[in-house]
Amino acid sequence: MQFVAPIPEFPEEQWDRLMGVMVKGPFLAMKAAWAELTGRPASRVLITSSVSGMVAEPFKAAYVSAKHAVNGLTKVAALEGAPHGLTVNAVAPGWMSTPMVERQLPEQMALRGLTREQVLELLLDRQPVKRLIGTDEVAALFAFLASDLSSAVTGVCLPADLGTLAS
Repeated sequence: MQFVAPIPEFPEEQWDRLMGVMVKGPFLAMKAAWAELTGRPASRVLITSSVSGMVAEPFKAAYVSAKHAVNGLTKVAALEGAPHGLTVNAVAPGWMSTPMVERQLPEQMALRGLTREQVLELLLDRQPVKRLIGTDEVAALFAFLASDLSSAVTGVCLPADLGTLAS
């Protein structure tokens, strides 16, 4: 789920749609399951964030704002769930090889006046490792956070960013 446009041209309905799905969705899911989650020791809540929840990108006001909000929600839920043995964490992928990224490329090309290859180069320019992240790599982080091995980890947003945040 994505929409790209400069702030002055960003439609309010797109803002509401993105915020509803990416922020309100996880909030309502946790709220509905809270009694069950806190009633069982070692329960886990896992949320998908994004590197865009830690740094900004042009033309993505709603997406970046929503992912920053998800990171805040993760921390609040971790604090509230901790006394019950509940851990709450998020995974923040960078640019991944997904249909969402593929659908976004033509929009980025039009906004920037660049070719597909130039847009990909621009997107990967901030990553020290110049490739898209595989969905299997992100799934492995979720699997770790869902396992007993992660019982000491809560309230974090774990990046899978090929070094983006290191630079």
